[in-house]
Amino acid sequence: MRAQLAHAVEKKIGGEGEWILLSTCHRVELYGFGTMPDLDTRFQVEMGEDAVRHLIRVAAGLDSAIVGEDEILHQVREALRQARESRAPDHRLQRLFETAIAAGRRARAGRTAFGGNLAQRAVAWLDQRSALAGRPLLVVGAGRMASNLAHAARLAGAELTIASRDATRAHRLAQLYGGSGIDLAGGAKLAPQTAAVAVALAGPWHEFQPPPGDLPPIADISAPSAIPAAVRARLNGGFLGVDDLFVRATPVPGGYIDHAALIVATKTREYLRWLGDE
Repeated sequence: MRAQLAHAVEKKIGGEGEWILLSTCHRVELYGFGTMPDLDTRFQVEMGEDAVRHLIRVAAGLDSAIVGEDEILHQVREALRQARESRAPDHRLQRLFETAIAAGRRARAGRTAFGGNLAQRAVAWLDQRSALAGRPLLVVGAGRMASNLAHAARLAGAELTIASRDATRAHRLAQLYGGSGIDLAGGAKLAPQTAAVAVALAGPWHEFQPPPGDLPPIADISAPSAIPAAVRARLNGGFLGVDDLFVRATPVPGGYIDHAALIVATKTREYLRWLGDE
């Protein structure tokens, strides 16, 4: 549903510089100035200071599935980068995103044991269901989040194989962890023989159509899920998706939340003062 909403919004705004779309695992949000496009009625609207504060909270990780996780900050940066590449964003909107990104960096700068990220949580869940130390684990994907999965899995002592659409890229990433790289078809064949599978893939993993029989636990932090629905249905309690991480996430110590909330308040005031002087 989120993917459909994001696609519909992209079509509406076209190349307009007054709007930037932020589409992530758990949100489809549109930020901008001027007359608001006619959007799906499921969207909630915030305006003025509330809208400014909301984006800065998002960048600080206060509204994430795992409070304080790092991926959302990357996604805010990516939304701004894509807007710059496709058009010239309104300078007020660009400044808003730059302020939010700065707040996100500052909120995380002093982080020690606060929280964790999606990849760490996913690998910890797999480790609980199938001890990973000294056993084979398949990471599907070779992007930023897949790299995080590989790092967390290696720390858990797993023997890594990385599968990607680009086998060369998979091999390059696997070398960092003393593992091997293969393509997605090879990963699909290997998956049933592993202790666990961790997935962070852009797009469906169509090649993964395993024959009847037992499957290892699978953690899929792709959004939307890369694992085919028919396979997910076979796993019962052996499947973890991004939405499950959201439901099962435990609160981080108040230290990070309080620290980040102060930064959000400061950066919100800072931006509003700048906007008032424009």
